[in-house]
Amino acid sequence: MSLVDAGDTPPPAAGSDPAPRHSALAECDTFVGRVREACANSGTQQALRRALAKPVDEVPARTHAALLRNGLVPDTAGGATRRAYYAVAALIAARPRAERFLDTVAREATDETAPADVPDSQLRAAVNSTATTAGQASRTGERPGPGTAAQTSETRPRFSWGTSLGASLAQAVTRGGQDAVKEDGVESRLHLLVRQETDGLHRMLPAVLRQLGSAGITADYGRLLYDVRRWQYDRDATATRWLEDYYRVLRRARQTQNRTQN
Repeated sequence: MSLVDAGDTPPPAAGSDPAPRHSALAECDTFVGRVREACANSGTQQALRRALAKPVDEVPARTHAALLRNGLVPDTAGGATRRAYYAVAALIAARPRAERFLDTVAREATDETAPADVPDSQLRAAVNSTATTAGQASRTGERPGPGTAAQTSETRPRFSWGTSLGASLAQAVTRGGQDAVKEDGVESRLHLLVRQETDGLHRMLPAVLRQLGSAGITADYGRLLYDVRRWQYDRDATATRWLEDYYRVLRRARQTQNRTQN
C-alpha cells in the first residue's frame, strides 16, 4: 500500500479488543524486525545510533552502510520517507540496554545468567514493558463505541493499528510507581511535538523516546515508522490521532482505577 493509498483510509484511534495487525503495517514491522536483528552487532548498533535527529545527508558513511548494504531501507524510499527509516532505525538502536538485551535473550528478569552490568530492576521494567506493548499492539485501531460494554462479533474489529506514540505516552503517565512520568510534562511535550514540521519532529523524537524508556514503556516502532514517514504529507491527521489516543488511554486508565478503588 502506497502512502497515497494509505492516506485514503487513515488509521483511527486505539481501541481495546485483540486483533491482528493491519497489513498496512507489515512493511514497517518487517523493517523494525530486521533493524532489531542488526543491532545484535554492537558496531552496527552504534552506526545506526549516529543517525539520531540528523538529516540523511548528515549521517556518517557507516550508517548508510549499515542500512543500505543489506537493503534494510527500500530503494524506492526517498526524501522524507527515507529520513523516517533512518530516524526510526536510530531510535531502535538507542533503546535502553536492557530492552536491546531482551531482543536476543528470552528469560526472566531475575535470571542469574543475566549480564552483571544490567540492573535487575531495569531488566524487570523492560520485561513488563515488552508485555504491555505486545498486548497493546494486538489491539484494534478502530474507534470505540460508547460505553464500556463488550463488543459483539458483528462490531469486533478485524485488525489493529498497533499503539500510537500518543497512546504510549499515556501509558507512561498511567504506569504508576516510581517509573511513572509526570502528566503535565508529558502533555506539554506532546502538544509541542504535534505542532512541529518534519525537522522539528525529528529533533524531538529522541527525547520523547527516552522519556518512554525511563518509564519502562516500549514504543511500537512499526506504528511509529508508519506515522513518521507520513508526517510531511499527513501531519494534521497523524497529530490528531496521537492526541486522541493520548487522552483516550488516559481517561480509560483513570476510569479503571476509579472502579478498582470503589
